[in-house]
Amino acid sequence: MEAEASSPPSSNLMHPREGGGAIPPSRGVRSGLGAKVDSTAPLVESTPWGKQLRRALADSPILGPLLTLLAVYALCAIFVPNFLTLRSLSGIISAATLTGTVAIGVTLLMIAGEFDLSVGALVAVGGYLYAFNTIDGGSPALAVALAVLVPAALGGLNGIILILTRIPSFIVTLGTRSIFRGLLWVLSTGALVQTLEDWPVYAVFNGRLDVLNQFAPGANFRSALLWLVGLVALTHWVLVRTQYGSHVFAVGGRAGAALAQGVNVRRVKLITFAVAGALAGFTGVLLFSQFKSVRVTTGAGMELSAIAAAVVGGGLLSGGSGSIWGSLVGVLLISTLRTGVVLLDLPFIPADNFEAVVGVTIVGATILNNWLRRRG
Repeated sequence: MEAEASSPPSSNLMHPREGGGAIPPSRGVRSGLGAKVDSTAPLVESTPWGKQLRRALADSPILGPLLTLLAVYALCAIFVPNFLTLRSLSGIISAATLTGTVAIGVTLLMIAGEFDLSVGALVAVGGYLYAFNTIDGGSPALAVALAVLVPAALGGLNGIILILTRIPSFIVTLGTRSIFRGLLWVLSTGALVQTLEDWPVYAVFNGRLDVLNQFAPGANFRSALLWLVGLVALTHWVLVRTQYGSHVFAVGGRAGAALAQGVNVRRVKLITFAVAGALAGFTGVLLFSQFKSVRVTTGAGMELSAIAAAVVGGGLLSGGSGSIWGSLVGVLLISTLRTGVVLLDLPFIPADNFEAVVGVTIVGATILNNWLRRRG
């Protein structure tokens, strides 16, 4: 087991811009581990516009995904019946809020060079804890605290197992995903928990935003959208403005070099796993507040969509790069594709088999991201 360096972090460990190690030398900034680069050379001088575009796409963690989202939305608006409506738009956004909240934690872990395949199970854990403590008029504060803190502890357990055993996080969380669902099945006896009550706390976390819905009959904008945007903005700020954020990028980019610079690699990974668990638990709160039901299989497959969103948003499966805003765009892209598939009613891509589209999205986005970085 490698020992953590005890010396304080070097002042050369600067906060990298969100997106990781794709900072071109002409930017006049420092790399993730503080290597000074030339700031006098022009960004692009006498180069074809195609190379400039590739450089911009490789350099920006969000430009490529955003252009892809706009293109897909435009194609759906042209070819998919009943797509270009506020009702359809609200459905896309509402469907993206739950996966988007999970994707924040998954993106943090991917930037740090790790995975968590148990987040879907932790969504169910958070949903059950929230449900059991609210359906009979219990304390909303206690319900939310348990729904967030218990999954955070279980996420931290993933980190502890990873640190102590050095087993890859993919294998660790693949195992704990089944363990968590199995324990949840035993504790809940596999029962579906639901309620017809409409407690005020449900409206706070995922109620209808009638201030927006009144402008479009049938629209279903919900308050979870506000929670998602707030969490994305907060996490982005933490990544690009705090020491913890710079350490996350450094650990995912070059863990050995980060350790040599005095970064406590184990602590960074442990905290990040706990944050991912907490966000998954909070997703369970949002989910139950909207549907007022939860079962053991709740959240199944959500980890795949979250990973796809992070990759589409510019994240690297090898770590050291990623964007919270880019992941949000990725979630919206996947939700747009899902809505388009459902409305088209394609016989060879039924709605229940949408995971195939998500898988293609992951592979395609990874190939595109790698090509842009090589050519940029």
